[in-house]
Amino acid sequence: MALAEVTRSWERFRDLKTRVPGDNGIERFLRDTCESFATAARMLLAVGTKDFYFQSAELYGRPQSLSADRKTTNLDLARHFARVVDGQVGDARLPSPMDDEVLSAEDVAPELQRRFAESFPDRVIRVEIVDDIASKVTARIDLVQVKRGARFSRRDLLQLEHHEGHVHLATALNGRAQPLMPFVGYPSPRTTGTQEGLAVLTEFLTQSTGVERLRRLADRAIAIKMAEDGANFVDLFRFLRAGGYDEANAFDSARRVCRGGLVEGGAPFTKDVCYLDGLLRVTNFLRVALVNRHVDYVRLFFAGKIDTTDVPLFGRLRQEGLVIEPRYVPAWARDLSYLTAFMSYAAFLGEIDLSEDRRRYDDMIAHAEGDMS
Repeated sequence: MALAEVTRSWERFRDLKTRVPGDNGIERFLRDTCESFATAARMLLAVGTKDFYFQSAELYGRPQSLSADRKTTNLDLARHFARVVDGQVGDARLPSPMDDEVLSAEDVAPELQRRFAESFPDRVIRVEIVDDIASKVTARIDLVQVKRGARFSRRDLLQLEHHEGHVHLATALNGRAQPLMPFVGYPSPRTTGTQEGLAVLTEFLTQSTGVERLRRLADRAIAIKMAEDGANFVDLFRFLRAGGYDEANAFDSARRVCRGGLVEGGAPFTKDVCYLDGLLRVTNFLRVALVNRHVDYVRLFFAGKIDTTDVPLFGRLRQEGLVIEPRYVPAWARDLSYLTAFMSYAAFLGEIDLSEDRRRYDDMIAHAEGDMS
């Protein structure tokens, strides 16, 4: 997109924002959406400068942005995942044939095409192999692109089916089907965290994630913090190589952090912190909603590409007949009995102080291991 077009987009969204000055829910929703697009345009206008990073942080947050509980940060969660993975795996990998990268892009593309045809029988979802994307796979409205030369495991394939298909494609199709607001079928910068968090939660609930996936999410957030502190592209590449990534994956992950910003450090693209932040926000919202018997909110997450904070508004709009039920909803979001039970248990666990149990069980394990030595 040419700079002149980006400038016009920024001016257009800035103007649209002034046309919705009211304070009701719909006007706030429209105004916030316009503002996020205007910020994204400012970010694009600042590519290759420090200001790109500031606009990115405004849209997606930073590693040290406070997370959902207003106490911990995205970096805290990333480091927690990193400690857990390192403690479990160390320099090796947890053995699982699901994680062996035995599939090529040429294997994955037709299989994804087949699975999407089953999930969306009345839609044509194209899957094509391309060269010029930063990640292994990207999803658009009715198109999924797979990076040529990438290698995949069977768990990767399952993750792509659920993450890209049952969340990103489903929310796009459901949103475009909304009679009054079809624009919610298109990505908005302010909804990225919720969309990615919903997709990562779906990975957990469908057993399509694993420690390698957690490692990638954690290391990307840690790499962004390193870049904020001055690490350049080569530093990030070396950090990722030391963490066990092969050259291709280390290069791609370092590129994700530096794209649009400064390769010499100090101004990263912060989008990848929103995966963990969105996961916490979506999970916590569902925990509260289900415990408080708002089970109807679960399906509304799939009514379009909306933010967690939009769900209650969409609930009211549905009651007024202005929003229709989403057609494509993953199995886990339809099984409200299981989901309520799971989230109720998760909510209880979140209130438990583990410090005493941790000491006691650590001592028991250490004693048992000592007896065997």
